[in-house]
Amino acid sequence: MDIATLIGSVLVGLLTAYGLAEVLGRWMGLGALAWGNRAEPKIALTFDDGPSEQTEAILAILQRYNLKASFFLTGQRAASRPDLVEKMASAGHQLEAHGYWHRPAVLMAPWTEWVHIQKSPGKLYRPPWGIVSPFTHLFARLLGKQIALWDLESKDWLDKPAQELVARMLFYVKGGSVILLHDGPTRTLEVLECLLPKLIENGYQPVRMDELDLRPLGPRQGLIRANQGYEERYDQRVGSIKVGYRYNHILRLEIQAYPGPDLPEYHKGTPCAHLHFESARMGAMNTVQVMRAFRETFREIAKFLEQHPEVEFLYGYSYLGRGALTLGFKTHPLPKAKQLQSKITTAWFAWLYRGEIARHLFTAPAEVVYITRETILGKYGSANKAQAQAHR
Repeated sequence: MDIATLIGSVLVGLLTAYGLAEVLGRWMGLGALAWGNRAEPKIALTFDDGPSEQTEAILAILQRYNLKASFFLTGQRAASRPDLVEKMASAGHQLEAHGYWHRPAVLMAPWTEWVHIQKSPGKLYRPPWGIVSPFTHLFARLLGKQIALWDLESKDWLDKPAQELVARMLFYVKGGSVILLHDGPTRTLEVLECLLPKLIENGYQPVRMDELDLRPLGPRQGLIRANQGYEERYDQRVGSIKVGYRYNHILRLEIQAYPGPDLPEYHKGTPCAHLHFESARMGAMNTVQVMRAFRETFREIAKFLEQHPEVEFLYGYSYLGRGALTLGFKTHPLPKAKQLQSKITTAWFAWLYRGEIARHLFTAPAEVVYITRETILGKYGSANKAQAQAHR
């Protein structure tokens, strides 16, 4: 083998290694900590890049709400402001490593990255921008650290109104979420002022990251993390909405004209809402939690239907557990082709979010599952509530 061939082979190997690190380490987050238990209301507030000129203001806001957070500190900045580091620690916040320099791993030689991680105290290490090299996980392990990422970006570095950024976070936050914020942009202060009361109002409990039930992401969780961008693009394309933001809210709605097949009460083209389940939440819940979440979600949907009389029913294509019939759902047969598509989709999500092979999919039929507006309003609407209170 001549020298040119050898150099070429080495370059191809390096490019492959760095490419795999990007896909597996950053995009999928394999082996990293990124979220906790989806069935619980606890979420973690985390701040990168500090300390900064905004640190004291952030600490004041957190103190006002009696909240603790996790700060991933940049080593150089922490060394220049030990007074701020001491204020964070004395207030009870979690202090972790964001590297010594705020520099992506792919732009550092391996020996430089070692120093970059080694000089930053903490049990957790969050790489700047989440970018890892083929050596990052190994170096972190040898130095006694665990890679820590996130599952929800605040995007507080963008030149957008704080209310818009908060609306997006409220749409995608889940139990166990690790929210990425930044200690530096002034916009972060506006975001916190708007975000924190809404999170608390909806039952979330902001805590330090080390208070979550955190486990390293495996292949299934990595695929879930990699799918987040597609999910958000899909919601934007079809205009998905939420009618409630409680921590256990489990449905998104896509308002549309019903595509069929015809149902006993409704025909193709009838205004309706396609149900999209919050699979991440439901996959972590037990049966009792799911039933309770359905009831609470339907109360919010009832309020929505009272304001939108054009929506005549809600539907989805799936296998329906018998317990859901007590909620008022009905079923209707699907054409064979649609049954196969629905079974494949349901089997994929059952494996992805629960790690289970849904055996009933090979025996029970996939169907149209739907619930009428009259059923929802009758069971969960304000008139029903007023009637129940009158009988007390």
